[in-house]
Amino acid sequence: MTAAPKPAAPAVLTVSQLTAQVRGTIEAKFLSVWVAGEVSNFTRASSGHWYFTLKDATAQIKTVAFRGINLRLRFDPRDGMEVIARGRLTVYDPRGEYQFIVEELQPKGVGAAELALRQLKEKLLAKGYFDPKRKRPLPRPPRRVALVASATGAAVRDMIEVFAQRWPFTELVVRPARVQGEGAAQDISLAVRQLNWLHRNNKLAFDAIVLGRGGGSAEDLWAFNEELVADAIYNSQVPVVSAVGHEIDVTVADLVADHRAETPTAAVVALTPDRRELVAALGALRGRMAEAAERRLKSARQRLDQFATRPAFRRPLQRVHDLEQRLDDTAARLARAARVRLSQATQKLAEVSARLETLSPLQVLARGYSLTHTTDGRLVRDPRGLRPGDLLVTRVTAGVIRSLVTEARSTEDDPPPQGAG
Repeated sequence: MTAAPKPAAPAVLTVSQLTAQVRGTIEAKFLSVWVAGEVSNFTRASSGHWYFTLKDATAQIKTVAFRGINLRLRFDPRDGMEVIARGRLTVYDPRGEYQFIVEELQPKGVGAAELALRQLKEKLLAKGYFDPKRKRPLPRPPRRVALVASATGAAVRDMIEVFAQRWPFTELVVRPARVQGEGAAQDISLAVRQLNWLHRNNKLAFDAIVLGRGGGSAEDLWAFNEELVADAIYNSQVPVVSAVGHEIDVTVADLVADHRAETPTAAVVALTPDRRELVAALGALRGRMAEAAERRLKSARQRLDQFATRPAFRRPLQRVHDLEQRLDDTAARLARAARVRLSQATQKLAEVSARLETLSPLQVLARGYSLTHTTDGRLVRDPRGLRPGDLLVTRVTAGVIRSLVTEARSTEDDPPPQGAG
């Protein structure tokens, strides 16, 4: 009997080999597939890649959107957002996980452009770009205005024509720029920044910058919804007028600008007075001034006639004569009053002098009394203050007596009278 052949040994694969086979099978089977789901655990890496999870009620899948894809998207995915993604399946070898590589991404239920616009408005609103308090008034009339518009478009021609009709004294500087299509936003932003550089460095001062273009579809106007255009307007030192000719759709530029005009022509109207209206207004003002001057002149003539009938104008010196007579009467009364007051004062002085005379020390001397004082003028009241040899001066009513002290004794030093107890 022959022995049964031994079974062949099973093929043993390494983990890397098995993962490579699985990846090849999955990538061949799911080369391009559409998936709808909710964004979860969204992460933005420093490399620019996005990592998140797409999930529904019962399952989830790891998802990667590389930087090259992300730069083309107009909106930013967020947790909880419903999206539709086109891409391919692969396996990430280091973890042995299958994942979905995004090649196209769009929001579910709303267009990507509309969602991007909403997100940009929310962002700029939070940064204060739309705050009415920061918006500056327009100079009226302006001396120099910069027009940023297509060099071949109707908008710039219309603005130049309306400026010439309404206020031809404004100097216009046209800075041609693309206002739609690829690179339009970059060109508009560059134009605003260049004009501000000229203004800031005193090369060419501007009173306003007008961003103008005619009407168009939302896609045609998309350059005015870009963030770099909003940044340029927000940082402009010169007031900016957004004159995008579309009355229904409000662009981001309209919201950030200092003034929004529905059309380029409306921008010129907002900036300038109408020369013809101004001339008419000046004519009307001239007429009112002439009427007012005529009324004032008539009133002045009437007042002059009234003054002419007054006595002061008929006899101009009569008033002077009356005043002179009153002055003479007043002078006479003052002279009489002065004489009376002088007489009264003289009489009163005599009375006071008589009273003072009765109190004078000289009257006391006339009655036999005398005053004695030392040579230095001290009045002698007490003999104890004198010493023998002191010189005294005694005044009597008829003259002065000089004497020399030989003895000075107080009455307190006399012996008491006889019979005192």
